[in-house]
Amino acid sequence: METEIFAFDETRFSEVLIKALKNNQVIFRDGVAYWKKGLESTGIIQHVPLKKVQTLTSETFIKSLGSMQSSLQGTIVAAQAISTASIMMATIIQTQILSKKIEVVRSAVLQVSQTVNEQNILFYTDKVSEYLSVVQNLKLVLQSNEDIEVIESLANSVLAESMQLKSHILFFISNLISLIESGQIKDKQHLGLILKFVQQMMEILPVGMHLEHILSHRLGQYQLSQTLIEDSHQKYATLLTNYRGYLNLMNNRIKAFELETSEVPYFNKIKQPALDLIANQIHVELLEKPAREQLSIPKKVS
Repeated sequence: METEIFAFDETRFSEVLIKALKNNQVIFRDGVAYWKKGLESTGIIQHVPLKKVQTLTSETFIKSLGSMQSSLQGTIVAAQAISTASIMMATIIQTQILSKKIEVVRSAVLQVSQTVNEQNILFYTDKVSEYLSVVQNLKLVLQSNEDIEVIESLANSVLAESMQLKSHILFFISNLISLIESGQIKDKQHLGLILKFVQQMMEILPVGMHLEHILSHRLGQYQLSQTLIEDSHQKYATLLTNYRGYLNLMNNRIKAFELETSEVPYFNKIKQPALDLIANQIHVELLEKPAREQLSIPKKVS
C-alpha cells in the first residue's frame, strides 16, 4: 500500500513564523501556525500550505504511521518536528490510508460478532461498526473544501455522535481486557478473535480521537477541542496500560514456563502488532503531545 506524505511548505513560511519557530513559540494545528499560550503575541501567525514530500510503502496501518513519523522527522526541517501530528493527520485526511484501515477493523468486528454469540458483545460490536462509520465521516468533513460555516450543523452532529460512540467503545474494550485477564473467556478461538479486535481498535482509536479534536477546533470550539484531546489522552493511556499489562503478564508466564507457546497461539499472533503499536508511540504524537499544548486564542469582542 502506497501512501503519499504531506508536509508544510517551509519555503512559504513568513519571517515572523521562522523567527517564532527558532524561539520555540509555535504550535501547529489543522494547517495553521499559532502562538503558544503565555506570550505577548496571540492568535494565528500564518496559514501554512502543504506540499507532497514523498511516497512510502508499508504493509500495515500502524507501520505506515510509524514510517510516516520517522520520515517526517528525518527528511523535513527540524523546526517542523513539533508539527508531526498535524502533518500526519493532513496525510491521513488527504489519502485513503484510513479508509483501508477501517475495512480491516470492520473485518475483525464481523469475525467477533459472527463467532462470539453473546448478546452483550453483539450490542457493542454494533456500536463499533457505527463508530467506524463516524470516523470515516470525520475524515470526510475535514477533507471537504466547503466553508465550515456552511456545514456547521452537519459537523457538529458528526462530532456529537463521535463523542457518544467513543465512550461506548472505550468502555467495551476496557471490559474485554478485564474479561480476558480474569480468564472468563475459555474458548481459544474466541480469545484470538477478541484480542485481534482489541489490537485493531487500539491502533485506530488515536486517529479517531485526533480527528475529533481537529474538527472541534475547526468549528471554533477551542476550549472544547483542548478538553477533548486531554480527556482522550487520559482514557487511551489507561486503556493502553491495561492492555500492555495483560501482554506483559502472558509473555512473562511463557518465559517462566508456566505456559507453553502452543497453549496460547492467539498470543503469538498478536505479539508483534502489539509491540509495533507500543514502539511506534503513535498515541504520543496524536494524543499526549497535543494534550500538553496550549494555544493562545484571542477572545472574541462582543
